[in-house]
Amino acid sequence: MGDLKKKKQNIGVQQNDEKYEEMKKQIEELALSIHKVEDEKMVIQNQLVKALADYQNLQADMEKRQKVRFFQMKKSLCEEFMSVLDAMKLSLESEKTLKLDSKEKAWFEGVENIFAEFEKVLGGIGLEIYLPKKGDVFDSTIHDALATVEGGKAGEIMEVIQPGYRLDGTVIRDAKVLVSK
Repeated sequence: MGDLKKKKQNIGVQQNDEKYEEMKKQIEELALSIHKVEDEKMVIQNQLVKALADYQNLQADMEKRQKVRFFQMKKSLCEEFMSVLDAMKLSLESEKTLKLDSKEKAWFEGVENIFAEFEKVLGGIGLEIYLPKKGDVFDSTIHDALATVEGGKAGEIMEVIQPGYRLDGTVIRDAKVLVSK
């Protein structure tokens, strides 16, 4: 009977060892599965972070393009008005050389008021007329020298032929000037 008891104990120990090994193997497989899932989770998180960054970059790029497109549309519209502004300004300056009666002067004043209102409206969308003064230093970034003339200090503006224009602070047409030699 002692042998039978020993055999049963050996079988029990052996079964426990087998169960232990089987459980150990299952635990190792589960640990590998957990590591695999964690690795996949990290890959997905990294992809998500990258996708979010790409989306934010795309959104910023779209906003930038929209601003550029809007500026180009405003610029195109303002360029159409610049020749009208120049012609009106030139016409209004002719009043100084004409001898007008009171009715004609009143009419010119009305046109001047309309011109001032027109400038104000265009200023509201960002268009600004800039008119350099005689004696200002020539700056090639905002002035276009049509010719050089005698007199004054070298590089000094002697006469303004046509005003320049800025749109939202950006020069869209240089002022045309005569510059001293």
